[in-house]
Amino acid sequence: MIKKKILTKSRAGIFLLLLLAFAVYLQPYRLGIVTGQSMDPSLKDGQLILIDRNYYKHHPIQHGDIVSCRVNGKTIVKRVYALPGEQVIQLHCDSDSAGDMIVRPHMIEKAITSFIERPTALRIMRIEVDSDSVYLLGDGGMISIDSREFGPVPQRQIIGKVIPRLNDKIDADTSVLAAVML
Repeated sequence: MIKKKILTKSRAGIFLLLLLAFAVYLQPYRLGIVTGQSMDPSLKDGQLILIDRNYYKHHPIQHGDIVSCRVNGKTIVKRVYALPGEQVIQLHCDSDSAGDMIVRPHMIEKAITSFIERPTALRIMRIEVDSDSVYLLGDGGMISIDSREFGPVPQRQIIGKVIPRLNDKIDADTSVLAAVML
């Protein structure tokens, strides 16, 4: 009789634990912690963030949005630089891809002129963002591993929109410029 009561209580406890886990899984919001400086100055290493997993079910992705996504088995946080169908111009250095720069179309001539004196081989890469993808950049500039390295990211890999804390002011234009050559 005592074994039966213990077994029944164990089953009830397991059931409640599974029910709680399922309820948490269904919540539209997730907490995350920023690791690294790739989104500095907007998001700091160790900062707590809130991710709205349902935001893009009701809103389109926009330039400047900060998103959480899965790329190559890792969860990352980056800013949307280019949307589906847009073109990104990337100056690619054959000897050091870490120095790749994104150039706004109206500044391509100035950027090329500034790199002509360099002895390394440079290529201009025009990247068309597919109709189902976005091009992501970290605010930390050259220290960020982003679409300059892994290419445009399919929208299905986006987990959700990162919601800054209410007392944080994130200036999308200033932050994106840290990763983009004017």
